[in-house]
Amino acid sequence: MKKIVIYLVALLTAQVTYAQILELGVKAGLSGCTLMLDDTKSVSMTTESNNTYNFGVYGRVKIPVIGFYVQPELMMNTRASNFTVDNAGTKSVFLNKVNYFEVPIMFGFKVLKIARFYGGPNFQFVTKQTTEIPTNNPLFVKSDLKSSTTGMQLGIGADLARIRADLKWDANIGSMGAPFVYNGISPNMRSSMISIQVGFKLFDLL
Repeated sequence: MKKIVIYLVALLTAQVTYAQILELGVKAGLSGCTLMLDDTKSVSMTTESNNTYNFGVYGRVKIPVIGFYVQPELMMNTRASNFTVDNAGTKSVFLNKVNYFEVPIMFGFKVLKIARFYGGPNFQFVTKQTTEIPTNNPLFVKSDLKSSTTGMQLGIGADLARIRADLKWDANIGSMGAPFVYNGISPNMRSSMISIQVGFKLFDLL
C-alpha cells in the first residue's frame, strides 16, 4: 500500500512538473453588437445592431490535473449601432461607434480535454468615440461616454490542436454613459454583444 501511495504521489508530481501551464496566443473575431438607450423620457430612441470586429492576444494559466484555468486577454473591440431619435414624427438617424481597449479576465474549466466553459469580468477603456449627430439640429449636443466601464462575459469554447474557437456573450448591466444629449435628455447607453472568435496558440511555457 505504501508503495502504491508513493507511486501515485510521484506520478502526480511528474504531471505537475512537466505540465505546460502557460499558453500564449492570438485571436480575432466578429461581433453582433446592440447598443441600448435608457432614460429617454418621452422621446422615442431606438437602435439598430451593427456587426463589428475584435482582435488581440491572450494568455492561459492552467492549473494542472484538475482542468481549471485563468485566461486574461488584451483585446481591441468596436461597438457600434445606428440610433434613431423620433420626436413627434421628426426622425434623426445617425451612427454611434466606440473603440475600446478591453481586458477580459476569464475563469473556466475544460471538459474531455476539448470543450471549455468560462466567465468573468471585462474591463473596458474608451480609445475613440464617433457619434455622428445631425449638425443641422440644434437640439443635439455631443456627449462623452465614460472613459472606463466594467462588463461581464460568458462563453463556451473548443480546443482543436492549436486552434481555439469561442462563442462569447458580453454585456454591460450598468450605464456606459450618454453618447449624446437631445433637448436636455441624456440617454444612458448599455451594450449587449455576441462574438465568434478564432484563436491560434503560439506556444506553451512551463
